[in-house]
Amino acid sequence: MKVTYIAHSGFLVEWERFYTLFDFWKGELPSLGDKPLLVFASHSHQDHFDPRIFKLLKEYPDVSFYLSHDIRLATRHWEKLGVTDEVYAHVTHLRVDSVLATEVAGEPLTIRTIQSTDAGVAFLLSAEGKLVYHAGDLNWWHWVEEDKQFRNNMSANFRRAMEKLAAAVRDEAADAGCPPVIAAAMAPLDPRLEDAYGMGVEQLMKCVEVERLFPMHMWDKYDWIDRYRGEHPAEAARIVRIRQNGETFTL
Repeated sequence: MKVTYIAHSGFLVEWERFYTLFDFWKGELPSLGDKPLLVFASHSHQDHFDPRIFKLLKEYPDVSFYLSHDIRLATRHWEKLGVTDEVYAHVTHLRVDSVLATEVAGEPLTIRTIQSTDAGVAFLLSAEGKLVYHAGDLNWWHWVEEDKQFRNNMSANFRRAMEKLAAAVRDEAADAGCPPVIAAAMAPLDPRLEDAYGMGVEQLMKCVEVERLFPMHMWDKYDWIDRYRGEHPAEAARIVRIRQNGETFTL
């Protein structure tokens, strides 16, 4: 499996039989081989979803789009975005806390969604005996300027989401006959949260076993990855040191 960091929260994951592309809105997409392409958008925020992704259909005919339910609500006029009926036939909308069992290139694929603490959903994918997680904006958003009630609700909602993720990992691993381990997890490490920047990643790593954690949503401030690794030496080997857009990592 190969993971390419595109930009911000955008990642391309190359599986044995297909590709998955998450939250692609800027950066350069590398050349793809002759495999199906599955494009995911976690929610409608402009730094996670750009309607231009539908132009990928011209270059890659074997492409499918999996969009969070809120994108359907936020984008009422598909024709203005160049989304024809032909393009829309490739689109699947996913609701909160849903499970979709499908198949790609003859390989069973399960897509689970978990409600975000901000907008839309996070994705947990199970295929080829591996689990991959993309958080979207599911994070422990501990904003110091918010009141105590907001911060308490955020804490409770995020912990509840991590419990759901842990249960989903166990269920998918049992169904696939593989260890309950996420091979690649992509989650926010946002410097705007200041000293609370790593609370979400820390709780994620406590709730589920992760082989490689890819920080995202860092606004190009990659030095915060080193800060987190330094503050969490026991986890440092599993935290990927991203340095620039377009880097590819082989797992």
